[in-house]
Amino acid sequence: MNSSIPKISEKVLRRIVPGKRERERVYALSEELVQRVSRAARTASLKAEVSVQGSVAKDTWLSGEADIDIFLRVDAGLSRAQLETTCLAVAKEAIRGYRAIERFAEHPYIEAFIGSSRVNIVPCYNVKKGMWKSATDRTPYHTEYVKEHLDAALRNEVRLLKRFMKGIGTYGAEIRIGGFSGMLCEILILYYRSFQKTLQAASRWREGTIIDLENLLGGDYEDAYDLFDRSLIVIDPVDKARNVAAAVRDEKLWEFVAFSRAFLSAPSLKFFFPPKRKWMSRNEFLRKLDGRETSLVGLAFGRIDAPVDVVWGQIFKTEKSIARFLQTRGFEVMRSSSFSNEGDLNLVIIELQNEILPKSMKRIGPPVERASESSRFLEAHLRAKDTLSGPWIEKDRWVVLKARRQLRVSEILREALRDGGQSIGVPSLVAEAVRKKRFSLLTGRQLSRLLKSGEFSEFISAYLRGEPRWLRWRPVDFPQLESDSFEPSKHP
Repeated sequence: MNSSIPKISEKVLRRIVPGKRERERVYALSEELVQRVSRAARTASLKAEVSVQGSVAKDTWLSGEADIDIFLRVDAGLSRAQLETTCLAVAKEAIRGYRAIERFAEHPYIEAFIGSSRVNIVPCYNVKKGMWKSATDRTPYHTEYVKEHLDAALRNEVRLLKRFMKGIGTYGAEIRIGGFSGMLCEILILYYRSFQKTLQAASRWREGTIIDLENLLGGDYEDAYDLFDRSLIVIDPVDKARNVAAAVRDEKLWEFVAFSRAFLSAPSLKFFFPPKRKWMSRNEFLRKLDGRETSLVGLAFGRIDAPVDVVWGQIFKTEKSIARFLQTRGFEVMRSSSFSNEGDLNLVIIELQNEILPKSMKRIGPPVERASESSRFLEAHLRAKDTLSGPWIEKDRWVVLKARRQLRVSEILREALRDGGQSIGVPSLVAEAVRKKRFSLLTGRQLSRLLKSGEFSEFISAYLRGEPRWLRWRPVDFPQLESDSFEPSKHP
């Protein structure tokens, strides 16, 4: 055991465990919100149980970062449309005077900021365990389960894990992040029994790790692999048919694994409270760009009128669609990423080895043994104006050398985006913005125009630097692991 980890943990806890006055303020605000939502529900003739759920109810929240989750549990006979419209109207009325943001999980909910607290007002159905009608129906059962099983010491271990994940950028199950939820952190602590043991276990995780806290699967994991098809499977202790880690993207999972190894090797407060990175100046940005000898192309588009979680989903789909399309056209895609200020600037960046394709391209035809396909291939290419050479036979197939009509990535993308990009897989809301000409194609140095946005500067600086921050804090050796063998799960 690294002797410095307990000392660092104590220092972190002194900063993240809420004090008496903060608790009183948060609990008073929580009670006030329950009363306001209850009054709004009565005014709307909506029968609902209103309660505090989530980290405040479970006492696993971090000082200065209280997320107050107020749940409206409504009758199961209410339609889905009523759940969304009536409950959202009640939520907006309850926080009148504060800026409300409509967010989206499986169904919409309302988010607002009151002081330093983020408030979520979430509708769900009041159903028996296992009779779920919406994903949020499980939350009250999650709260009850965690409150029953977490003692004061373990609650602080959860706080350490949450703060660690926030520091390394793997905390948050929302689409924008694709990381670990608060409930997932709580399950990991209940399973491994401490922050340090969780990191030690995570440093040995392998593809297909299964954690079954309540042993609901009875050790039979084959069906779980078929059902969930994820790199990390964490069985929900109140619903064995649900993977609590379903929202965790692979890169966030393996970032957590790598950061866990790094921390165990060289513990530091920086993992919990990383120093703010310096943004690149325009000159540094241009030097980095020139030094890479690659080509960046960005599709920037304006505001999309939809919940921010929906917007992020559309942005990520756009990124994948454009990268895939450019690959099919012959470009070598080195990397891609997405940015949004959740307002008037959304951006997909694709990094290419070159922004201009060679004039000629090799097209592989059918096997010679397929007579009818061979005839069609020869008829199409033998005297075509864009045929530079061939067709000829290479091994068992016809091959031809063709001239490309368009060479520059900007030209190719502009043509593909004439219909909004839907023909290449761009999703509907982004395609609508593109069709209405609310977009720009930016290549290379043109992206420096966006550096006036602090959020974009932070994003592009991290993108161009590339490496995780901890690689600059410590030597790159990893701790010697006790075993590299894979064991899916052990019930403690």
